[in-house]
Amino acid sequence: SGGVDSASTSLLVYSMSKLVFEAICTRSARDREDAAAYDVLHELRRVARCPPQWVPQSAEEICGELLTTVYLGSAPASSSETRSRAADLAHAIGSQHASLDIWPVVSALLAAFQAAFPRRDTGENDSESAANRKGLRFASEGGSREENLALQNVQARVRMVLAYLIAQLAPWARGSSGALLVLGSSNVDEALRGYLTKYDCSAADINPIGGISKTDL
Repeated sequence: SGGVDSASTSLLVYSMSKLVFEAICTRSARDREDAAAYDVLHELRRVARCPPQWVPQSAEEICGELLTTVYLGSAPASSSETRSRAADLAHAIGSQHASLDIWPVVSALLAAFQAAFPRRDTGENDSESAANRKGLRFASEGGSREENLALQNVQARVRMVLAYLIAQLAPWARGSSGALLVLGSSNVDEALRGYLTKYDCSAADINPIGGISKTDL
């Protein structure tokens, strides 16, 4: 998202990539036949599904083989600034990066809901009734608390669904096999206070920042 939590998750993977690269370089420099260095490199090749002759030249190259970052923006709410921050961070750490707009998916879900549950006439004035017929609205657009919360939550859950779709199909799209793990970006304060959307970024295979306070992040 270009925010602190998702950026911290990405940076932890990059930090891990730096440690792996340093382990390979340090041990190889000391002894080209160092078994430990070979084991690290062999395991990296296995996890990243790289050919047996591959030798990474930087931590960024390792991160690019391990990490895929995707900016899942929403046209009505996301800014070009957060999109740029996400892209800049991905470029700096070497991750494979993509950007997509989730709003068409959200709009389709909202249209399906409104077709099944049309808004009843509540006796409001004509302008308010007309606004209700046009669709659900965020609070900033004059929508109710219920509308705003539903709109925020459906966007968060769509991101989770897309994250798992990308994790399963990104390797296939690149001509590879297997699947990726989805990394969460929910900090410990959100978990302790319940300040999160169920099945959003808190639903993941691994949550690297799950034990870290927002203050520390």
